[in-house]
Amino acid sequence: MGLDVRVMTLEAKERSGFAHRAVAGLGLVGLGVAWAVFLLPCMLWLAVSHLGRRLEPLIRRPA
Repeated sequence: MGLDVRVMTLEAKERSGFAHRAVAGLGLVGLGVAWAVFLLPCMLWLAVSHLGRRLEPLIRRPA
């Protein structure tokens, strides 16, 4: 029984590194899209409710 040690060539290492970076980049983009999809409705709801509270005294002011 011998130990079979294989050394990757420089070209194989570069391909592997590129693949890992590409997958990591896609993961980060997906995470950003997920946060945008989650946070955008929340931010819109907060903005509308904030504006509603600010404009309420102007709307209800007697003429």
